[in-house]
Amino acid sequence: MTSAGTDDELGQMRAEVRQLRETIDALRTELEASEARRRAERHDAAVERDQENRHAREGVDALRGQLEAAVVERNAAVQAATAQAADEVAQLKATVEALREALRAEHDDAQALRDASERAFRAEREQLHEMIAALRARLETSDVG
Repeated sequence: MTSAGTDDELGQMRAEVRQLRETIDALRTELEASEARRRAERHDAAVERDQENRHAREGVDALRGQLEAAVVERNAAVQAATAQAADEVAQLKATVEALREALRAEHDDAQALRDASERAFRAEREQLHEMIAALRARLETSDVG
């Protein structure tokens, strides 16, 4: 019976080995599947991260474009305002110069009128002094004679 006992033990051992091999195969399959899932998850995470990065870059690029457009618009507005202010300053300077010339002309005209008036006054005074002297001389001659 030793042979039958040994055969039974051998059969049990073989069954145990088979069961261990099946367990090993199942664990290996599960490990490989788990590794494949982990790789797929890492890949999916990398793809998602790349998409988020691309989306963020696109957002940054859009904001940069808007900012640059705003800067260009602001610079154009500043240049337009500066040009308008320079034009207004030039117009005001021209107006001031025209008013200054008009004032000089008025002053010169007034001075000429005053000079003419003074000359007329002196001439009339001189004429009146001559008349007074002539009347005084006539009066003295008529008093003497």
